[in-house]
Amino acid sequence: MIKNSDSLVILIGRPNVGKSTIFNKILGMPLASTSKIPGTTLDLNIKPVSYRNVNFLISDSGGFNMGTSGEMPLQQRLLEKKIRELVFNYAKKAKLVLFVVDFKSGMIPGDKEIYRHLVKIVKNESNIILVINKVDSLKNAGNAYAEFSFLGVKKNIAISAENGMGIDDLLEQIVKEVNYSNKLPDDFYKSGLKNCDVGRPGGGKSTFINSVIKEDLLFTGEKPGTTRDSIDTYLKYKQQVITLIDTSGIRKESRLGIKTKFGETNSRGFCEQSLNQIKRADAVIVFIDITAGITHDDLSLLKMVSLEKKPFMIAFTKWDLNNKEIHAPELKKDIKLGLKEFSETPYIFISSKTNKNLNKLIDLSISLNNAKKVKIKTKDVNKFIMDSKNNGKMGRLSKYIAYGAQRAGGNIPTFIFFTNNKRKIFGMEDIKHLRSGVKDYFGIKTNVEVLIEYKKYPI
Repeated sequence: MIKNSDSLVILIGRPNVGKSTIFNKILGMPLASTSKIPGTTLDLNIKPVSYRNVNFLISDSGGFNMGTSGEMPLQQRLLEKKIRELVFNYAKKAKLVLFVVDFKSGMIPGDKEIYRHLVKIVKNESNIILVINKVDSLKNAGNAYAEFSFLGVKKNIAISAENGMGIDDLLEQIVKEVNYSNKLPDDFYKSGLKNCDVGRPGGGKSTFINSVIKEDLLFTGEKPGTTRDSIDTYLKYKQQVITLIDTSGIRKESRLGIKTKFGETNSRGFCEQSLNQIKRADAVIVFIDITAGITHDDLSLLKMVSLEKKPFMIAFTKWDLNNKEIHAPELKKDIKLGLKEFSETPYIFISSKTNKNLNKLIDLSISLNNAKKVKIKTKDVNKFIMDSKNNGKMGRLSKYIAYGAQRAGGNIPTFIFFTNNKRKIFGMEDIKHLRSGVKDYFGIKTNVEVLIEYKKYPI
């Protein structure tokens, strides 16, 4: 794993003080979900930043209160405790802590409690910068500094993340403190494979990443749907940097009860943000809970991923909870029937709890990504057609396919076959049969695209 702490800058504060807005302003794009509902951010959302030739990591974090009200439901109290422990754990390792407070609400006891605890756990008090947010004008800056002077923080800055006031000054102060320009190359986070992890809520995506990097970087819990932002985690694996993109649990419509501008669904009913992460990924891992079986939502998700034309595989999670009375051959048969048109998709059984096959899953994603770069000569594609006709493996397609070639470009190997029968309509079974034949003949491990077009040509 890449040890991020030497370059990590973390935003910490009570709920709804504007941490996510500051995070988005620093990145220059809306990546974290912002909402007027406190507690929208549950995870440590970490992104790379380069400013004035200094490279560092900026982390948003979940808001929390030091004290929990007795009137608060038990589940919410436990949630706040979990967030608090996670955030303070990373504050200990961070190069710089941006302690965010809200000028409009003024200093409250909760701010004092958070700062007192930060002083205890942060190695050097000078690594804490007080960021006074929601200071809408320069004339209020003096009042802001006076308001929070009782905290005794040595370094402080007044900003308004909403309108961008003071963000550049904050960045200048960050790079001055971090001074990390000679340790990370400019293209460090751009190199290597990008894996996008998708699945239904509670499918085990975040737990998988936590287990791989052996740290509780992402918030995971028994309640489905705890990941609301798409989060990048950087893993140094076998001499390359792999980006693990964790997404919110995908389902047809949100049941979180929180409406944010980044949570809209598209015409197919899936979260647009998760779809955008799939588009920028090199390979996609679809997580399916083996204990729940293959559901209609899983098949809908597989179809959605396949339409994006990216190499994809399936991780059947929670293998440690699987009924051991079911034998592997019987289970594989059930899986093949359950996956229907996706029965040829590569899959692997994993258990994040016992660390079973976690590295094998990453190896498989690397293998599929490399397989998509395959180049097949046109003469070899046409030899496949002739061989298939001679041995009868092309079936009823043999008398309609004249010739073919691999089409250049695309995210997965794409083959185009030509027929001179204008009236012939090829069904999904025909396409599946041809696709399977191409993969077997050329030994291609990843999914492929097969197109059939009419072209007048003597057969």
